[in-house]
Amino acid sequence: MGVGLGGAIIGFVEKSFGASIPAIPIVGRKGALTLLAYFAARNRMGGSIVRDAAIAGAAICGYELGKDGRVSGDLDGDLDGPAPQVSGVASQF
Repeated sequence: MGVGLGGAIIGFVEKSFGASIPAIPIVGRKGALTLLAYFAARNRMGGSIVRDAAIAGAAICGYELGKDGRVSGDLDGDLDGPAPQVSGVASQF
């Protein structure tokens, strides 16, 4: 029950503050929220609901990564290939 409520909290926070949440490459906005909840729970801030939100966020991110190969909110295609300043031999690694 708590993990379901934690998932609802992750969704509500992403919907309400989505534009102001930084998108971390690969994990996206949901992953950023999940990491925030994880570190808050690890430092005993917020109680068990924050821990449940971290678990639910990790499950959601894992599902999206397994299904689509990316987590929604992951800069939406801005990381396709190397950065423009990388060229030559360095771009082949």
